[in-house]
Amino acid sequence: MRSILFIAFLLIFSNSCKVYSFTGANIDPNIKTISIEYIYNKSGNGPASASDIITNSLKEKMLINTSLKQVNQGGDIVFSGDIVSYNYSIQAPTGNLSSDLRRITISLKVNLINHLNPSEGFEQQQFTRFADYPVTEDLSTVEENLIREISLQLVDDIFNKAFVKW
Repeated sequence: MRSILFIAFLLIFSNSCKVYSFTGANIDPNIKTISIEYIYNKSGNGPASASDIITNSLKEKMLINTSLKQVNQGGDIVFSGDIVSYNYSIQAPTGNLSSDLRRITISLKVNLINHLNPSEGFEQQQFTRFADYPVTEDLSTVEENLIREISLQLVDDIFNKAFVKW
């Protein structure tokens, strides 16, 4: 029992360890601030709201899942990037050569600058996710919800690449 408590004490109070959380994040305790630049849509496709939705989703993910203070610029960690692809496609053709599903696919290229630990950053890392919807639904009524769904998947991927190093 004493050895377990001793080990727990060492893990909690060791200066060389990083801070772990229930999300699996592994963030150096010296990192205090984060800046998230606007994610511009450079794909030439998709609605203007896609940039807002993805940028806000990334900010919200970092706010909820880290203890880092968000600053407008000059954070210890800086995220930037662009939507580089926004595509509509037809999926799952049936026997009569029609299709039952449509798909929206979004690709981002993201940069992470870690000013305190530069080797933990990355440049032009591509993240791609998609969502399907039935051909019977009108794109204009479902597109924003699909972007939100895709956005959540993308920011999970970005968060995991940046902070969950298993």
